[in-house]
Amino acid sequence: MPQVLSSTTILQHNKELAHIFRQMSDCYKYLGPDERFRAIAYDTASKTLSNMTEPIDIYGHDIKKLDELKGVGERIAGKIIEYIDTGRIQTFEKLKQQVPFALLELMDVEGIGPATVRTLHDALQVNTRDDLIHAVEQGKLSAIKGFGEKKINTLMKVLKLDKQENKRMPLQLAERIGNELVRFVEKMPGVVQASLAGSARRKKETVGDIDIIVTAERRNWKKIIRRFVQLPQVKKVLASGETKASVILTENDVQADIRIVHPDEYGAALLYFTGSKEHNIQLRSMAKRKGCKINEYGVYDVHTNKRLAGETEEGIYRLFNLPYIDPVKRLGKDELQAG
Repeated sequence: MPQVLSSTTILQHNKELAHIFRQMSDCYKYLGPDERFRAIAYDTASKTLSNMTEPIDIYGHDIKKLDELKGVGERIAGKIIEYIDTGRIQTFEKLKQQVPFALLELMDVEGIGPATVRTLHDALQVNTRDDLIHAVEQGKLSAIKGFGEKKINTLMKVLKLDKQENKRMPLQLAERIGNELVRFVEKMPGVVQASLAGSARRKKETVGDIDIIVTAERRNWKKIIRRFVQLPQVKKVLASGETKASVILTENDVQADIRIVHPDEYGAALLYFTGSKEHNIQLRSMAKRKGCKINEYGVYDVHTNKRLAGETEEGIYRLFNLPYIDPVKRLGKDELQAG
């Protein structure tokens, strides 16, 4: 008999497993042509789980029933059961140690694929986004074969390093461009909500680029990204992937970044991508002291990996015994002392 699930549990494992399998597919893409079929298999399984209307939990430990789902063979079925039982997949944990996991999102950048990311990792010994930023700032990329000025400039834009003062815009202009873009996005089929984030939301006097957080059901993400990069305001596409895109707009050559998350991740994503960086660092330190970890997807218990908050910013602050902090006041100074 199928197990009875609470409304808070329903489809949660589908979403989590779909996300993990998509990341495992990226790991296998990075590892090269020999892992091509594994990359395809995990990508297919991710899409199957995203499109399911019933919770994967109803299959229990029935590998035969799981095996009948599109893209879910016996091995992947075993990993689904492992995750539901333990909250982790050992193969995934090992994969993250084999690859520069934090750099895999660069495979979505225009003109950069798995082979280029491998080249960056091997030539510069970089493993994280901060490592790569440091290498770019030291001018090390120009010495790597295949990295011309155009590719380096694209990377700098995606990494948000191309921030000369003369390229920043007044807050009033940023808000006008950003809010207009948000209105376009809100009208797209499947979008639940769209909000301005980044320094524009913090009301900085000058703004470097536009950041937008969007929530939608997983089955609509690809269509939303495709519509976004095809908007009439878009001059050039820098990066386009499953969950995010970066473009250059025709007006003022402004960069705009969109990131799509599940509705229950909205607060965590908005908090993370609003900043400031210093505020987020302090919040992460506070979370660590309380036995938690916080990222753009939510707040989790370090030991059990149980998700504790993430749907709203207010809920996250409340978890740490803090009042809601207005974005304008998120300076990374003394605003968190109440916690």
